[in-house]
Amino acid sequence: MAVEAPEIAPRSDQSDLLTERLLHSAAEVFAEQGYERAGVAEIARRAGVTTGAIYSRYSGKAELLLDAANHHVSDEIQHLLRTEIQNEPATQVLASLGAHLLDELPAGAGLFLEAIVAGRRDPELAAAIRGRVEAEDERLAELMRKATSDGLLDPELDELATVRLAHAIGFGMALTRSIGLDLPDADAWTTIINRVISAVGMPQNPPDSKPGDEL
Repeated sequence: MAVEAPEIAPRSDQSDLLTERLLHSAAEVFAEQGYERAGVAEIARRAGVTTGAIYSRYSGKAELLLDAANHHVSDEIQHLLRTEIQNEPATQVLASLGAHLLDELPAGAGLFLEAIVAGRRDPELAAAIRGRVEAEDERLAELMRKATSDGLLDPELDELATVRLAHAIGFGMALTRSIGLDLPDADAWTTIINRVISAVGMPQNPPDSKPGDEL
């Protein structure tokens, strides 16, 4: 079963180009000045538009920052989460997601980290971030349910706990990269990711043992 991508309303080419300019300017200003100091007027000036053009598309800085982050983040992970998986085990898709955490950090990841920090002081931004992450929660949960129904994951494991573990690993690696810590060798990282996935799989009993026997 495929995880459906959300429908996006079509826009004219002119509207797309204007939005592209707005998001590019927003990314520059947020990166240079941070969320709190960034001004909508400066973003509009760099994009060559009025502030009204921004407010006709966005409710405010919070929505603009998240859209700029989404626009600049590679869509490879989102593509994997939405791909057809009936011919590929869900655990293999999860392993692919884990392996991609060593990829070069996309520019939008820095913007998203900026949003997370700023969200601690801005309730509107915090709510927008929660909405974004909750949408990814459901896509990850879909993979978990698929893997469980295929007999690959232990059904006794709590779904939310498993999803939170996946996000903790992903967010943790983003922070690791953003502050310049050393990264593991790709083969070593793949081994660890596969071990984690195996650990949440169906428990295996030794051939001659019965459930409940002491090992």
